[in-house]
Amino acid sequence: MQFLAMLEPGLFALGGLLVITALAKYTLRTGDYQSIIRVMVNQLKDGFAMTEFKIYRLGVVLLIIALVIRFINQLFFPS
Repeated sequence: MQFLAMLEPGLFALGGLLVITALAKYTLRTGDYQSIIRVMVNQLKDGFAMTEFKIYRLGVVLLIIALVIRFINQLFFPS
């Protein structure tokens, strides 16, 4: 399963990049530089704008998919 081994790091990188992009857009829009900490405890001053929320949610979904692929690789196709 060479394809899954190549897909996993790409999804991790893309998911992380999307999460960072959404947080950067929020930070630039609101000037709230503690947003990285606040988003983890769900206490943002202003909520995400719709586009920021969609980018953030897509990034989280890609990170979860990459994690599932990693578990599949480790359980069914050990090296």
